[in-house]
Amino acid sequence: MVTLRWSFLLLGLLALTTRPVSSQELRVQALQEFNALNRLVAGKAKADAKKPKPPEFLKPLVNAELSFVHRVCDPTDEQMKAIVESAEEAFNEMGDLLANNIRVANQPRFHGLNGETLNANPVRRIRDDTMDFLPLLLTEKQFQKYKQESSQRERIEREAATDYLVTLLDSKLVLTEVQKRKIRTVFLDDWVDLDVEWISSYLNNPHFVPVIPSNLLRKVLNTDQQAAWSSFQQVSMGIMIGQNAELHLEKEWLQ
Repeated sequence: MVTLRWSFLLLGLLALTTRPVSSQELRVQALQEFNALNRLVAGKAKADAKKPKPPEFLKPLVNAELSFVHRVCDPTDEQMKAIVESAEEAFNEMGDLLANNIRVANQPRFHGLNGETLNANPVRRIRDDTMDFLPLLLTEKQFQKYKQESSQRERIEREAATDYLVTLLDSKLVLTEVQKRKIRTVFLDDWVDLDVEWISSYLNNPHFVPVIPSNLLRKVLNTDQQAAWSSFQQVSMGIMIGQNAELHLEKEWLQ
């Protein structure tokens, strides 16, 4: 989030503390008023700064997260309206993902279908933005449900990516059962940047293998296995945003 938006967010929060808020409906109404003020003032600032437009191909990812929120939190219509407004505010600031496209070594690269390159993981960005604005719009019980379900979702995704890698390594190197269990633990515990979207891109590309940090492999593989793995064509493949037909969209929240 840019500094300007969060400056107004602080003003919005101060406004909430100076008015009698006796119900969730009042909190939602206050946030809607804040979003309207933010759009009015930030619009001129954004025009002056000539910020890049947000990538339209990321809207399905935002809509998928909004569908997830709607499904697990069961918000009221007024809550969901405010949530969509806040998500749109966050989306309008995502143009910075297209700026300063500096590739970080061995990190997954994200691309649009028209060749756009992003400088960060857009899925992570959307989830972080959502985690930021949801506490202001949901009850504590609803927000805790979102946190719980989000944590479980990330655990499942990391385990899916790890299990695929273990299977891949075993097919290439013939691991022992002890090695399989140990390398799985190492990946889950020590590979912070392991990304299921990146790993899944190798499923349909059997001629390439992913770049796995050598310090992790050394913890489990013997010398011969490490040498064998280094002989395969290791490629850090990019992730194409917009090809995923499995996104669960209840509706097009952002048009």
